[in-house]
Amino acid sequence: MALHAMTIDPKTGLPKGEKPPASPAAVLALVCGILLCLGPLTGPTAIIAGLLARGQALRKPHQVGGKTMAAVGMGLGILNLVLWTFAVVYYLSQDA
Repeated sequence: MALHAMTIDPKTGLPKGEKPPASPAAVLALVCGILLCLGPLTGPTAIIAGLLARGQALRKPHQVGGKTMAAVGMGLGILNLVLWTFAVVYYLSQDA
């Protein structure tokens, strides 16, 4: 019992050396960022969820993880918006 108590980090309550789990907002940001094919609605969702997740991870780094996952989700969300904007502009320019 005493050996187990020595391996737990008192700050996080996790085993020593283990990272805290990713926040649900970080997972949502990554999933929405990956879903480029569903249209431009997933882009803003990925950006907003990514911003929220990175804020949580920066405020509470010992309790909330997923900072990199949130950043990748935000990047993919921005790429989503850029690609769909170009696609709409291209489509509208073909009619003229």
